[in-house]
Formats: sequence, C-alpha cells, structure tokens
Amino acid sequence: MNLVGLDIGTNYTKATKDGKNVTIFPSIVAYGEEKDWSLKGEGKEVYVGEEALAIIQSLENVEAMRPLHEGRLMHQSYLELAKHALRVLNATPEVVATGLPVKSSKKEREELAKDISEQLDARALIFPEPAGTLAYMGIDTGVCVDIGFGTTDIVVLSHMEYLRGDTLLVGVDWLYENIEVIIRNNVGISVTPEELTKLLTTPDYEVGRIRGGKRITISQKDVSTEYDKLMRSWVERIVSRTKLILEGLSTAIVDKLVITGGGSLLPGVYEEFEKSFEDVAKVIRPDDPITSNAKGYYTLAKILLEEKEGEEAAETKEVDKKEDKKKRKVKKE
Repeated sequence: MNLVGLDIGTNYTKATKDGKNVTIFPSIVAYGEEKDWSLKGEGKEVYVGEEALAIIQSLENVEAMRPLHEGRLMHQSYLELAKHALRVLNATPEVVATGLPVKSSKKEREELAKDISEQLDARALIFPEPAGTLAYMGIDTGVCVDIGFGTTDIVVLSHMEYLRGDTLLVGVDWLYENIEVIIRNNVGISVTPEELTKLLTTPDYEVGRIRGGKRITISQKDVSTEYDKLMRSWVERIVSRTKLILEGLSTAIVDKLVITGGGSLLPGVYEEFEKSFEDVAKVIRPDDPITSNAKGYYTLAKILLEEKEGEEAAETKEVDKKEDKKKRKVKKE
C-alpha cells in the first residue's frame, strides 16, 4: 500500500514516502498580485515553500499564510502544502499519515480527514503530533514534548494509548517575535523566522538588508545576550506546564522524557530541560527532531495497516474454514 508520512508544521513541512528519506520545505503559501513581467514565461498567483519564502522576502503586496494559527488548522494553506509535498515526493498515496496538535478538536480531525480524502484522494490517519517521535524512537510508553514553531505539544502514552496531554500556545514564535523586536529596535530591519533559525544555530551566518542606502547586517553575537534571557524564560513556561501534566503519573511511564521539534535544537534548550527534569526523568532527543514526527507517522501507519491486514486475513481464513466445514458436513449427509 502506498503510504506517505506528512508533518505540516507551522514553520516547516516534512514528508516521507519510505519512512527514511524526508523532503523539507517552508510551510508558507503566498498569494501575490500578478506581476508586470515574468522572465520565465509563466504567471503564478500561488507560491509554495521555498518559492513563497523568496517572494515574501523580496516583494510587497504579498499575502503569506501558514497552515496553523494559534493551534488551529488553516485548511486552504494546509492542503496547498500537502499537495506540494506529494508533488515533490512524486507520490500518489492511498494513505496519508499526519498529525495535529494534541488539543485539536474531534471536528477538526474529521474535517481534515474529509479534505484529504476529497482533495488528495487518500485515506487519512491522524495522530497527536508528538506520538510520531515516540513511534520513530521505538518508545510505546513515555512522554514527549514537541516544541514547534506555533505550539508546544505534550503527550503521555502508555503502550501507544493516549493517557493525557496538552497544547500550549507557546512555541518558537514567541521567542522569535521578541528577538525580532529587539533587532528591529536596534538596527531597524525585520527578519523572517527562517533567517532567525539560521542566525541562532549557525555561528557564521549573517542576516542583511539594504536600508537608507547602506548595508546592514547582524550576526549571532549581536543577539546572544538577549536570546539567553528570553530562552530561559520561555523554557521555564514550557517546563512548568509539562510538570503539571506529569503530576501523579507512575514513574514507569515517565522513565524517559523526549523533547523534539525545531525548538529543541535551539542553543541551550536541551540543557535547560536536562537541569529542570534531573529529579524526574532522563531527557533524551531523537537524532533528527525536525523529521522524527514525519518518519514516526509513517511507521505508526504502517504498523496499524499491517495489523489490520493481518486481522482481515485471519477473519477470511476463519470464514473459509467454516465454509469448508459446512461443505464437508453436507457431503456426509
């Protein structure tokens, strides 16, 4: 059965058709005005991914949309990103395995499943977002804190059954918005979330703009002091909520605490979590927190589908046995 694992996050879309190789692009859909000239001989009204990112960085009068806003699904942009992911993968899946925030409503999940069925011609399997990482890591009982761009999702599973969880409207965007304000006040330029990610994680990376006839650039060292203060405050909020979720749980369930998502890769975040939970559990992180959910959705879906196929085969075999038994009985009579 053709299967795709699809993780459409607020900032990046990740997709895989084999559970190993993952395509990644920015979760941006841009709707722009028709241009006077098109040197490539084609006109577009909708731009997706890297192309959309380039458009919003260089043009005005462009409406940019992301797939999630304050933890809520924006269906139009979500589906544009899903279609683009399938084009990049060159895939026509029968099943799309994806995730939504832990506190998404049943109605949201049903509507998304319907949209995927109608517009992608595929069956949808929808999981709570952090469950993908736990599946990818082979953990069926445990806790995962998924620090995404727009939200932070916490899930507690026992033998791959949901116990409890929460969605916090405190993602990387809170941190970035505060840093962006500082940059704008200090040097008078605005930066995109994608640029901020590179700025914070790549020591030699610079962000530059032309302003007032001058070249203005900033580097990691220009924001490091402010970043450290904001990051600690931000992590403390996530840690406090996570500890409330864990209160009263068996230590067997909270043996390991997994942190994942792009936020877990930001400087100092993993270390702050380690310190905060040193008396609770061992904090671990997948080898690639960016792609682990997409790979995990693929893994989960494959397991579920294989189990269902096995059950159906067993039922068919049982029916055949009964039919065969009836035939033998008729012959004897």
